[in-house]
Amino acid sequence: MALQSELGLSNTTFRRHFPDIARDIAEAARTSTPTAVTPPSRYDLLVARNAKLKRRNRELTAHLTLAAARIQQVTLDNQRLKEQLEAATSVTRIGTHGRRPQAH
Repeated sequence: MALQSELGLSNTTFRRHFPDIARDIAEAARTSTPTAVTPPSRYDLLVARNAKLKRRNRELTAHLTLAAARIQQVTLDNQRLKEQLEAATSVTRIGTHGRRPQAH
């Protein structure tokens, strides 16, 4: 199916999300007579490829943003747990005597 490739989807994904359209296309392909199909121009191929790359770039940027946020949360959780452990086990830090802890 040319439609799914234009949308940047695999055949399986297209059929899973758009079963009615996939069925209509398959039926039309079975009942229609073959016609001469003009291949897409080089420009059309570049436009389609560019659109696909832009979509993929947006997806990867979103994943990177989520990963960075998760790393920040894990870092904060780690620091909080470390402070709780040190407080619970009465850990004294060397080199902090006489100084106040810095505010974060």
